Amino acid sequence: MNDQTKLVFALEHVAHLYDLIDENEYRQYLTEHLVQFESELERQLSLELKRKSNQPCPPRKSAVEARKEQANVNR
Repeated sequence: MNDQTKLVFALEHVAHLYDLIDENEYRQYLTEHLVQFESELERQLSLELKRKSNQPCPPRKSAVEARKEQANVNR
């Protein structure tokens, strides 16, 4: 099973978890954590789809910013 398939399956399970916790006394607490988990799975799936379509992923910060940050750490 490849990573894309695993991530899609995981997202399907998360959707089912929303249904299962719908009437739970601690639904809000559980949902808050589930939303974070779901967001991370979606982020990883997006990266996987971009990788498969050979689209470059934009860097989180520019090389110039990274060098400036590193220079400040070394001081």
